[in-house]
Amino acid sequence: MKDSQGNIKVKDRRKIVILGGGFGGINVLRRLESKFENDFTVDVSIVSKDNFFLFTPMLPEVSSGMIETRHIVTPIRAFCKRARFYEATIRSVDFQKRQITIANVIDSGNDQTKWHDHVLDYDHLVISLGGETNFFGMEDVKKYSHTMKSLGDAIVLRNHVIDMLEQASIEQDVELRKSLMTFVVVGAGFAGVETVGELNALVRDAVRDFYHDINIKDIRVILVDAMDEILPEVSNDLSKFATQKLKESGIEIILKSPVSTATPSNMKLKDGTTIGTHTLVWAGGVTPEKIVKELQCEHDRGGRISVNEFLELNGMNGVYALGDCASITDKHTGRPYPPTAQNAVEQAKVVADNLISAVRGGNKVNFNYKSRGIMAQIGKRKGVGILFGIKTHGLLAWMIWRYYYLSHLPTFEKKLRVLADWFIDLFFKPDITRLKIFTEGQEAQTKTFSGDVNVSSESKTKSETT
Repeated sequence: MKDSQGNIKVKDRRKIVILGGGFGGINVLRRLESKFENDFTVDVSIVSKDNFFLFTPMLPEVSSGMIETRHIVTPIRAFCKRARFYEATIRSVDFQKRQITIANVIDSGNDQTKWHDHVLDYDHLVISLGGETNFFGMEDVKKYSHTMKSLGDAIVLRNHVIDMLEQASIEQDVELRKSLMTFVVVGAGFAGVETVGELNALVRDAVRDFYHDINIKDIRVILVDAMDEILPEVSNDLSKFATQKLKESGIEIILKSPVSTATPSNMKLKDGTTIGTHTLVWAGGVTPEKIVKELQCEHDRGGRISVNEFLELNGMNGVYALGDCASITDKHTGRPYPPTAQNAVEQAKVVADNLISAVRGGNKVNFNYKSRGIMAQIGKRKGVGILFGIKTHGLLAWMIWRYYYLSHLPTFEKKLRVLADWFIDLFFKPDITRLKIFTEGQEAQTKTFSGDVNVSSESKTKSETT
């Protein structure tokens, strides 16, 4: 129905709400925007805890300083032509009332905060909330390790590594110096392998070019995993090739060795091995966010939302889930689709098309995607992967990896900036500037394991980007 001016009444519009601003949510938004740009019978809203879309596959390169921080983030509002954007925390989802409660936080002074709740109604809901780091209940590991899930994580890790180099360059105690120069990454999946490769390159290049009082033989970069091989997603021979290349670059690999405990200055494996280190990076697993696990719907054993072949929640018409928080079986492999950006992008196409069919009429489409390939960077100008069933490795795999991710950056500006970063890196030494972080009224160091300073990731990110 229309009002006296001929406008569609708000209550008569179809309301689509997207929860999450990652690969899944943003690609659903962009597809809906292109279809409903001039259709005022449809309202599209998106909710995210950050006001930017983060291109997570390039986080390891931010941690090494190869790519500038702002070059892998894009404001979500840049994608919103007609859609509404809310930077807010999701408090609850009521499937019965078809309502979402979101909240923003207002600083009330005196170290107090106040939540301001807002209710959004929906006709169709898209849940694409990603995941968070899974420490498997090991609180000491959580306390004393770095992660690689956010922009703040990458910035803090880079600052910390440079801090370790600076401390080692003046330290006279031999054993302490060796522990300062020992860097451990736990988790040998894609995230862990790509992180350890970038970390290894940063440390060795920095020592070679700038820290001449550090013996390069004192550097230890170690990759640890509980499984019996690295990169379990690729074939056995590619896994072996990646293992060989990582070892050739100076990385130690310890397999079939779960982590048991961690302290500020060492970590211990379940077989009793103790490794002295002040740098522990955890890339050992992902679990759905708490809000996802608490939703009143079907979940798999890991807490992800169970969806049908249309990516729709069972028994809930018009409610979809995709990306890291959704569980759907790959008919080609018989296993759940892995939580990758590639799968999230393809799932977004199906969800968006089903929403368009629901509004304009038409049949639903199912998700039956077969991966085009799997690629991983394993260090400077080296990679491994399977592309359209063809195994590739070395420089060619690295070039394909870079082209693929460059092509999926959301704007031409970001593509150009990242391309420029890569080009500059070919000719210049690494930048070892350590950006100190400031909190209100005092200077705070980057996250070390002295226990003296513990700045939240949010504060770190805001301080660095100011």
